[in-house]
Amino acid sequence: MVDNRNQIPSIHTLSDTQIGDPMAERTLDTEALQEYKTLIQEQLDHLDDIIPRLKKGQVLGRLPAFGQLDASATARTNYETFHSTTWDNLQNLRVSLSGMMETLQSSIDLSDEADDATVNEMTSYEGEL
Repeated sequence: MVDNRNQIPSIHTLSDTQIGDPMAERTLDTEALQEYKTLIQEQLDHLDDIIPRLKKGQVLGRLPAFGQLDASATARTNYETFHSTTWDNLQNLRVSLSGMMETLQSSIDLSDEADDATVNEMTSYEGEL
């Protein structure tokens, strides 16, 4: 069975007659953008729950006791490398998701501005008739 809960919503709407037409007009679906922003915000919130636990002294930030065997030094080094890489990857993911949120909000704002400008232009045009 396929899990459809995390599918990205379509942000463009095309009519059935426009599908396949390269000159078709696309309209931006701001509701879908808001839905996608909500999905990203949920992921950011989840990261915000995980990241503090990886800080030094926290549950996932403590170095396990590897003992004094010869392999312990290797295990310690491998763990420190893994922990550092995981920390960096989570921080980078958080920055990327935050950037996506900003971009989506900019798209929503620009779409709203374009819609307002279109309405004003149409009203002005109708007034001239």
